[in-house]
Amino acid sequence: MLFEGLSASPALDLQAYADIDHFRESEHYVQASSIPLTAKPFSVLRASLSLPSATLSLVRTFPRIINGYELSGRLIFVVPMDQVTSARLNGQEVRHSIIVLNKSANCTVYEPEPRLVAILSMRPEYLAPKWTDLSAGYLLLVLPQDSLAYLQTLIQSTLTFAARQSKPVNGHQLSAIQGTLFSTLDEVLRRGAFEGGKANIAERYKRIIDRIDDAIFSNPASNKTCDELANELGISVRTLHTAAQSICGAGINQYRRLRQLWLVRQHLRMGYPGLTVKATALAHGFWHMGEFSRMYRSAFGEVPSRTLTEAQGKPQPCE
Repeated sequence: MLFEGLSASPALDLQAYADIDHFRESEHYVQASSIPLTAKPFSVLRASLSLPSATLSLVRTFPRIINGYELSGRLIFVVPMDQVTSARLNGQEVRHSIIVLNKSANCTVYEPEPRLVAILSMRPEYLAPKWTDLSAGYLLLVLPQDSLAYLQTLIQSTLTFAARQSKPVNGHQLSAIQGTLFSTLDEVLRRGAFEGGKANIAERYKRIIDRIDDAIFSNPASNKTCDELANELGISVRTLHTAAQSICGAGINQYRRLRQLWLVRQHLRMGYPGLTVKATALAHGFWHMGEFSRMYRSAFGEVPSRTLTEAQGKPQPCE
């Protein structure tokens, strides 16, 4: 399904995000955060239909690493709407599976390619009782091809219907749409097979990356070597690198630098009076300003001074 077939209407909200910072702010409601894997022109589209007890969205994403989620008791289904198979969730291949997120789901999703996904956010009690009993976390649900295609078609037709409305859809119609969506979802899910959430090697790698993240946030200026990190974690350097590649699709040093660069950017965007690029870079473990500036521009498509001056409302410097 292409976004060209959808348009904003009184029933369908269509939101375009032209920059990553704007998009990241929209993720706060699930306490997730996306880290782009490229500084190429950024573009995300989200179409959303509000139902009485749920929200159905279609999102065109970008190459990224996503960390989250805290769902406040909600159940989320992420349905693939394209043929992309390269995504991984906590090191496990997603392929064409539906991702089921429930309550507090400690997940790292690696998406090296743009994706088109539908997201249904709801309370679990609106489906069959078995969904209410799902433990916190995530599951991968593999559906037969025909069941997945049927669900994709229903989602597409529902959003297309909403896009064609010239006035708000009344409550009775919305309840009927929701009822059809829920009953169809419940039926196709019965035909699926669950994967994920098990104690396996991927989960071990995820725990290693979690500890790396904790170390970065607790001491962003630290520049420990891989040997020092591995010794601290009680693992081999090879296992450290393997964990980073499995979970994040990047070497451990590349991942750490990307994390630190995003911490710098978040700090610069606060725009505090007296804040300087140099002080912020040093506080986050970057000791060589020329190298830091090059890495920052490569990651974000702009020099750090521009990020700061925009946040402070000053004229942009010449680059």
